[in-house]
Amino acid sequence: MKPGPKTIAFLVVRDFSSLSLVSAIEPLRGANRLLGKPAYAWRLVTDDGQPVRASNGLTIAPDMSLAELGGSLDGLFAIFVCAGLDTDPPNRARINATLVKAARAGVVLGSLSAGTFVLARAGLLDGYRCTVHWEYQPAFEEAFPDIDCGPGLFVIDRGRWTGSGGITGMDMMLQMIEQDHGPGLARSVGNQFQVDRIRNSAIHQRPGALDRLETLPGTLQKAVNLMLGNIETPLRMDEIADLSGLNLRRMERMFQAHLDVSPAQFYRGIRLEKARELLVHTNLSTLEIGVLTGFSSSSHFAMAYQKHYGIRPSDERRRAARD
Repeated sequence: MKPGPKTIAFLVVRDFSSLSLVSAIEPLRGANRLLGKPAYAWRLVTDDGQPVRASNGLTIAPDMSLAELGGSLDGLFAIFVCAGLDTDPPNRARINATLVKAARAGVVLGSLSAGTFVLARAGLLDGYRCTVHWEYQPAFEEAFPDIDCGPGLFVIDRGRWTGSGGITGMDMMLQMIEQDHGPGLARSVGNQFQVDRIRNSAIHQRPGALDRLETLPGTLQKAVNLMLGNIETPLRMDEIADLSGLNLRRMERMFQAHLDVSPAQFYRGIRLEKARELLVHTNLSTLEIGVLTGFSSSSHFAMAYQKHYGIRPSDERRRAARD
C-alpha cells in the first residue's frame, strides 16, 4: 500500500497574517507540481468551521472545524497555528485541548508569526526552544520568561517548528521539502518563487533598527550586540568600546560613518524601540517599561520617547488600543 501525502493542518485564527499563511502553503503546492504527484496535502482549519478574516481584510473559507480536526488526527504530520494581531484568540480552552491531544498523538506542532503565543499558552513550548516575530519578542519574554525564545527566523526543536512570521513560512517548508526529497528539489521549488537562497534556522531576524546589521564591520556588529544584550542596565560608551576592541573615538567615527548617528543615539534608539513594542503589545505600566529599557525615571522615559517618536508613551498606548 503506497503511503499518502504528508498532511499539514493550518489552524487559522482571526486577524491572522495572510502572508505567513500563503508563504507556507505555496512551497507545498510547488513541490507537488515539480514532483508530478501529491507529496503534500494541507487543510485549513478554523475554530468553528466558519470563514475568518485576515488582518488585511481578506477572508478564507476553511476545510474543517477544530472539532473535526481533533477527530481526525490519524495520518496528520503537523498542525501550524497561524496568528497575527490577535495573540490570545477566543475559545482558547478548545484550541488548547485540540493541540494537547495532537501533541500526545505525536503530531508536530508549529507556528506562523504570533501563533507562537497560542502554543505557549497551551503549555506546549515548555522545555522547547522557539521564536516569534521581533516586534512581539519583548511581550513574549515578559509573558513567558521561562521559555527559551530566540531571535532565529525559525526554530525547529524536536516536534516544535516555530516561525517568526512574514515569509519565513516558506523557509520552514523548504526545509521540510529538503529533508523529505533532497536539496535539489528544495532549490527548484524556491526558484519557482524567485527565492535566490534557502535561509536556514541559524539566520537571525533583523529588528527595525538593525536592518543593516549583517553588512556592518565585525567590531561594529559586536558593539551593537553588546547594546542589544544590555537594555535594562545600559553600559557606558567606553565599556562598549573596550569590549568591542575599539577605542571610544574610533567607535564614534564608525557609528557616524556606517549608521549616521552617534553610539549613544543608536543605543537609545534600540532601547526606545523595545519600549514601543512593550507599550503596544503588553499591559505593563509606563513606569515598568521605562525601568525595563534602562531609563532612570518615568519622566526621563516619557521625554526621551516623545523626542524620538513625536508622541507621548501614554498617547502611543491609546492609539495602539484604538487601532
